[in-house]
Amino acid sequence: MKQRPPKFYGYLYFTFGVILTLFAIQAMNQSEGWDFWTILLVSFAALDFFIAFKHFNLQKRLKKEEQ
Repeated sequence: MKQRPPKFYGYLYFTFGVILTLFAIQAMNQSEGWDFWTILLVSFAALDFFIAFKHFNLQKRLKKEEQ
């Protein structure tokens, strides 16, 4: 099985973060405020963004080591 580059996973996690952020915005508009589920969705989105940027930095380091 071919291993995918870290940039692929970076884009994947970034997309999940955007989707979770959109769900959190919709949940906040439906409940007219911050509730437990909205905070939970934003927390998972922040975690996904953090992981995405770690993968982007890993790709940059691997590319730099190749040169």
